[in-house]
Amino acid sequence: MFTENEKSFFLQEGYLHVKGVLDSEHLATVQAEFDRVWDLEKPPVSQHKLLKHRVFIDLIQHPPILERHRAIFGGQVQLLQYDLLRHGPRTDFPLRAWHRDFTYRGDFPLSINTILYLDDMTEERGPTRVVPRTHLGTEKPSIDRTNAPLEGEVAVYANAGDAVFINSAIWHTGGRNQSEALRRGIYLYYGYWWLKRYDNTIALPWQCLEGANEERLQLLGVKMPAADIHMY
Repeated sequence: MFTENEKSFFLQEGYLHVKGVLDSEHLATVQAEFDRVWDLEKPPVSQHKLLKHRVFIDLIQHPPILERHRAIFGGQVQLLQYDLLRHGPRTDFPLRAWHRDFTYRGDFPLSINTILYLDDMTEERGPTRVVPRTHLGTEKPSIDRTNAPLEGEVAVYANAGDAVFINSAIWHTGGRNQSEALRRGIYLYYGYWWLKRYDNTIALPWQCLEGANEERLQLLGVKMPAADIHMY
């Protein structure tokens, strides 16, 4: 949300597609590291595995990602969860699986799911779909429509290196990968520091704390922001 137009669109519609979050050289590095870490760590690959590796440690502070969250959460931003997701060719998933990541509804998000795409999202690959403005209401997709197309849905045809920022309360879904290629994505959830970090009973890897600056320690929930609700 580098511009007021970006921020306004995100708050109103509940999502934002940003092109070129990674330049070509950075993208190639992240793609190669995704494949290496996926094979090394074995799925599921979440923050307790990712945060051992320098490329993924650095990615949580990548300005085109982090600064858009700061535009919403200010100095209160924290990384809540961090995952790699890979779907092989010809998956047998449903065409839709509508859900919210977070049940809180309102015109201002408490958490944002950022999907960083490492492959071009064609219709065959099963792009992320959202139903704009559903973060504002209390309704949920009806049981009989959970796996069906919905009126007003929008498919996000992102290219490799793009990101989509999703209000965690919006109705959204992945799709079935019907192509002959892999579909790889990195999921970075950010939100207010006072929310519990997912899997917060598992210690963070020492690698992400070694030489960490103050910003990273705050993102990892190790250090509170200077101005917090306990200061008085």
